[in-house]
Amino acid sequence: MTPLDRAQEDVFASGAYWREYYAELGHENAAAGEFLREIAEPLAKGRRLKVLDAGCGPTALYWTLFVPGDNQVAGFDLIPANIASARQQIERARNGDTDAPLRLAAQHAIRIFQIKEPVVDHIRKKAEQIEALTVADLSEPWPYGDNQFDFVQSCFALECLPSWEAFDFALGQACRVLSPGGRMALVNVSGTDEWHCNGMGFPTLNLTLKGMKDRIARAGLRLLQIRELESKDVSVRDQGYSSIILTSAEKSLRE
Repeated sequence: MTPLDRAQEDVFASGAYWREYYAELGHENAAAGEFLREIAEPLAKGRRLKVLDAGCGPTALYWTLFVPGDNQVAGFDLIPANIASARQQIERARNGDTDAPLRLAAQHAIRIFQIKEPVVDHIRKKAEQIEALTVADLSEPWPYGDNQFDFVQSCFALECLPSWEAFDFALGQACRVLSPGGRMALVNVSGTDEWHCNGMGFPTLNLTLKGMKDRIARAGLRLLQIRELESKDVSVRDQGYSSIILTSAEKSLRE
C-alpha cells in the first residue's frame, strides 16, 4: 500500500470524509438522492427489489434512504474501515440512534417520496433492509451471482478506480449481476483528475459525458439517461471538482 493509499483510507477511518461531504445535505447529495429515487421507482412498484450498492463506502445507509420500497440491500467496499463504520451506523439506526446528516437526508427522502413518516422511523426501516455488507474490490470479480440484483447503485466510487480498464471491468460486473430488465444508477465526479478531502488531493479518472456513453454501450447496457450537473457545493468546501455526472442504464430483457 502506498502512502497515498494509506492517506485515503485515513480520511474514511477518521470520519473526515463523512464530516466534509455529508454534514449538510448539500446540492450534490440532494440531487443524487433524487436521481436514485427516479431511476429505482419504476422497478419498485408492487415488488421488493434486490439492491446492490457497489463501492458503498461508509454511506450505505445514507443512499439506501432514497431507494423506494421495502427492499433487500447488499453492499461492498474495498476499505474495511468503511464497512465497519457503515455497520456501526446501521446498528445504531436500528435502535433509533441517528445523527444529523442521516436525519437531513431522510427528511429530503420523505419529501420526494411524498409520504408521511417520522424521520427516525424512515431511517430505522431502511437500516433494517440492509442485509449484508462485504469487503470486496470493484476491480475484481464481484462476490455475487449472475442476474442477482434488480438495481445496482454506485455513488462517488467508480471514478476512484486506478485505471480505465478497472472502470470498464466494474461496469461489466454491474451488467453481469443485474437481472434482465434491471437498472443501474451511477453518480460520479467529472471534469477533474482529483478530489479533495482533509486538505489532501486524491486521484480520480476524468469522466466525460461522451466517454461515459461509450463505456456504458461497451458494457452491454442500454443507456437510459445521462446528464452533467454543475455542483453548487464548491462554495462551501474544497472538493477539487465542480461538476458531477448522473448516469442510468438498463440490462436487456433478452438474456
